[in-house]
Amino acid sequence: MFAMHAHEKPAILQAAMVDFFHDLSRVMIAVDQRLREQSFVAVGDLSVFQDLSAALDRSSRWIPKYLARAYVKGKKTTRAIGYCIHLGPYTDPTTSAYLNKSRLELPFVSLASLKDMQPGPLEVERRQIWDRLWDSGWWATYEDQVAGPLRTYRTTKEISGFQANITGALSDLFPLNDTAAVAERIVTPLVLLFEDRNAELLQSPHLLLRP
Repeated sequence: MFAMHAHEKPAILQAAMVDFFHDLSRVMIAVDQRLREQSFVAVGDLSVFQDLSAALDRSSRWIPKYLARAYVKGKKTTRAIGYCIHLGPYTDPTTSAYLNKSRLELPFVSLASLKDMQPGPLEVERRQIWDRLWDSGWWATYEDQVAGPLRTYRTTKEISGFQANITGALSDLFPLNDTAAVAERIVTPLVLLFEDRNAELLQSPHLLLRP
């Protein structure tokens, strides 16, 4: 092995990060295509993250900590599905505590179905939906109803900007080497959630069982 000069390390790390995000992009495009084949349409444009900063004194927000995507079927729907790829790191003490309590290791994917939304998913800000995709399936509250890997709760307009019944679950992100397999771990549970086929979903090998 040859010795690596200090100035070479950032370039190597940057190249590895570019490759990692390229893999994630391929997965998300594959999920889009699979869901489009089943008549789902993504909410909003092609953006998959927010809250980044270009400011020189906010380096902790130069790189996205999560990637999210939401979908609907039909123009007058009251239901949405979606997922959030959690990359981290999350430094907020409360979030860190939940991760430790759940014994979850980053990265992972949270999946969710938002049912009986009022206002509907096309009438609220996409960010409001993403917030619930972010915490579904792992951010435990005493009101959660837990059935195996599924966690169900109700959110209100005061909390989320809309009211809805939400069922969430978790899936592994890795291994990433097989794009189709990763997309399958996301798409199949989402479709089952959308169709209320929870009995089948409880038997799914794609879901993580959260303590």
